Amino acid sequence: MGIERIRAIQDFDAARARAFRRSLRALFTGRVPRLRSMEPMLKAAGLEGRAYGGVREIPVERIVGSAAPEAKTGDFDPGFLPINRRMRERWTRIYQAMVEGDELPPIDVYRVDDNYYVIDGHHRVSVARNLGRPMINARVIDVKTRAPLGADVDPGTLLRAAEYAAFLETTQLHRTRPEARLECGRLGRYDEILQHILGHAYFLSLEQHRQVPLKEAAASWYDHVYKPIAESIRRHKVLEQLPGWTESDVYVEVTRRWLALSAEGEPSGPDPAIEALLQEHARRWWSRRRKIQLTPP
Repeated sequence: MGIERIRAIQDFDAARARAFRRSLRALFTGRVPRLRSMEPMLKAAGLEGRAYGGVREIPVERIVGSAAPEAKTGDFDPGFLPINRRMRERWTRIYQAMVEGDELPPIDVYRVDDNYYVIDGHHRVSVARNLGRPMINARVIDVKTRAPLGADVDPGTLLRAAEYAAFLETTQLHRTRPEARLECGRLGRYDEILQHILGHAYFLSLEQHRQVPLKEAAASWYDHVYKPIAESIRRHKVLEQLPGWTESDVYVEVTRRWLALSAEGEPSGPDPAIEALLQEHARRWWSRRRKIQLTPP
């Protein structure tokens, strides 16, 4: 048995042991240490289409999950560490081939946003990660979704993606205004934004003496309502003062305060509403800090 073969077996056993230790830690959190599947994310975000992206090198660290059936994803943990001992023969053969510089075929992946999901080549990804290889050759299929998805996808993120996908399906803004990025960080806000669009459609129909389709009204709302408020948000650098908020989150809060100021007979509009929001946030911040300072040791 050659030295590389021995080293490959040792590295496989060490990788499998790390996967086992991770699974023990996962027992305390109640999370199943399984490789992330692409399917539930596509269902949430809404599949728009696929296109061949060519063969190229991709960053191994951006490979975050699998597009394979569940039987395949059960062989690896979320970090592509091997779980089953029966994989050792194939894993070690690939290990030896990589170390000795043999040419391996490209893996097959789907690219969603800037993340990759393996169709075929899980063992090669596992070995490449174990060897610390930064890049791997891949045949890429680009997947477009209605709602964007990041790398760290938890149940809350999936719910927000599902809400966003449903909102885009209703308004068609991803087609009429593809540059629009209306990402909300909190659940339920797309329903409120949709009510703004429906109100805009009502007044447009009165003004133009015809029934304005929702798709057309949504595009008009984006151009004439959302964008001017978004420009005010950027001008006031609100996102720098409200970390963790998105522009669409701020838009919803600004419109609420705009209506409240108007109902009270106070000067209203985007700028006074933004000032009211920031003042309210500052008061809450100081109140929380004062409570912390007054808490006895």
